[in-house]
Amino acid sequence: MRRLSGRRYVLGVAATVVVSAMILAVFSLLGATEKTDQSLGDMEDTRFGWRYEVLGDEGVRAYEPVFVDQFTLQLPEDARAVRITRTMTEDIPQAELEWVSYQDGVEVALDGVLLYTDLSELARDADGFVHPDEEQWERVWRQQGETPRTTRMTLPGDYLGQELAVTTYFREGYGQMPEYPSLGSEDSEAALYVVISVRENAVMTVYALLALLMAGVFLVDTYNRNGDGRTLLLSLYFLLLFLREAYGSTAGYYSILSSRLDLRFLEWVYMAPLYLYLVLRLKGRWKWGLCALVAAWTVYEIVRELIWKHAYPDNTAVLVGPETLAVLLAVMAALAADTLRRKERTKQEKRRMLFYGLVAIGTAVFYMLNRIHAWDGDFAGFFRYELWLSLRDGNCWSWVSMLTAVISWMTVLMVISEAIRRTLATHRTMDVLRERERQTMAGYHRLLASEEGTRALHHEMRHHMLALSAILADGDAERAHRYVDAVADDLEHLPTGRYCQNILVDMIAGSFLDQAAGEGIQVEHHLNVPEKMNIADEDLSVFLSNMLQNALEACRRIDQSQERKIWVDMHLRGNFLCVQCVNSAPDETGEPEQREGHGYGLAAMRAVAEKYNSVLLLERMSGMFSVTSDFCLEKL
Repeated sequence: MRRLSGRRYVLGVAATVVVSAMILAVFSLLGATEKTDQSLGDMEDTRFGWRYEVLGDEGVRAYEPVFVDQFTLQLPEDARAVRITRTMTEDIPQAELEWVSYQDGVEVALDGVLLYTDLSELARDADGFVHPDEEQWERVWRQQGETPRTTRMTLPGDYLGQELAVTTYFREGYGQMPEYPSLGSEDSEAALYVVISVRENAVMTVYALLALLMAGVFLVDTYNRNGDGRTLLLSLYFLLLFLREAYGSTAGYYSILSSRLDLRFLEWVYMAPLYLYLVLRLKGRWKWGLCALVAAWTVYEIVRELIWKHAYPDNTAVLVGPETLAVLLAVMAALAADTLRRKERTKQEKRRMLFYGLVAIGTAVFYMLNRIHAWDGDFAGFFRYELWLSLRDGNCWSWVSMLTAVISWMTVLMVISEAIRRTLATHRTMDVLRERERQTMAGYHRLLASEEGTRALHHEMRHHMLALSAILADGDAERAHRYVDAVADDLEHLPTGRYCQNILVDMIAGSFLDQAAGEGIQVEHHLNVPEKMNIADEDLSVFLSNMLQNALEACRRIDQSQERKIWVDMHLRGNFLCVQCVNSAPDETGEPEQREGHGYGLAAMRAVAEKYNSVLLLERMSGMFSVTSDFCLEKL
């Protein structure tokens, strides 16, 4: 049966993994499109087949591009115009060219046919260039205005294989780099917005569900009396992620969200609740130093954002500084040290560590593949510019995002698995406690019936004596012996002693203490309780039976050559029922409930104590163990 259950468990896990993988794969496909705009701009290490001609003081000459950095082209000082030419090889239906003008003049031609120009009224020289005068430049500048202008034009349907020429003219003293157009279509632009919206909505939905899930985990734990307030930090973390994603989404940009709220600061501090949660899970006092570090970093980032926003109100660039990466690495190092300090681990713990390691690797790989896709599949460009050069320049956004994603998913899986284990353990505990309560009450009713029988025997004893006297008066000794033997059998059921006036306490204490005394354990008791108390019989039965059973089992684990003792005290003080049991116990590390077979009794006792507005106090001394609780009872 166990083997069958194990197979079902493996099958359930495999099904969950397969379904999750399919959902992620579908969202990945929905979040990508083959209809994308294509940039045609040359970079230092990536060329798109452009040939360069420069119009300078000495006329037109070929030019080999020189780059100041990865994206910036260095033009000759005398350049008044630059013509870039290439053969069109991109097959995009209804293709459109789009470029940005910066108060300069642009002309576009295809196989020598002029398709667009800002300087159409001027004559051309033998090389096809025009020479604008000041009046023409003033007219161009008035048309374009002071801000950059985006221009779009549709290419003829047979543009494949034709020569595209883009000429950029500069006014003297205003030299600019040539404008590289991008190639796309209305379909590609619409497709891009649609799939971005799908991907953004999916991510926002996941974050919102995770925020609700973490709040639900806290609610379930609280219901099961295991509430951990730290889980609310995870709920806050995913809520901030949801707000961050919504603010930066296409829908957020076009909605009133971005105009009513400024949530750019979330780019810097959204991960703070996650860091605090992880730090608070650490063992040892030094975790408070890390908490202070995370809090100080959060305040610093918020203040820096306010200063940056005031100084550069129109700058929306995301710059995550090295201090954020340093805080993240400090938290990860503390977690690693806390995990590795335990030398002995069970096989189950080792399997969990291996699983979390695979999750971390998988998350990192998924993140990098997603970012490489954003780079149009340029694997080398992603690693060189986003991971290495950006880190060298002090922008750690990509590293922080990747590492935060890794520890986020590891933490989510850890919290969910722990919540499932706690819930299952709680249900198992409740099942055991209900069974123990049923057995205890059954034993109580048997003892109660025995007590009633004992009282009947005491009541009938006078009649037995009168009957025995009459038999002996007749001289029938044999009959008298038989009568005495029959009465003696009934008298064997009488208790060995009476402990208090309360029948339930008397029966339970008598059952365990008589058994302890029979095993050579010293017993001392002070049970001064009335016959009637305002406490449910089942609660008192569960508490006393588990308390005395634990005490008896603890004494049994001590060698008989050593002193073994159980001391029980119960008395009323006002409307409080004070209960204490001190017993001999072997010197062991850890709490008693951590031993195999234990924990259910203490859990039951703790539940009864909390029901009557009390607590269960456990204290381990040298060779002794003490249990104390004061029940608050309503007056009868």
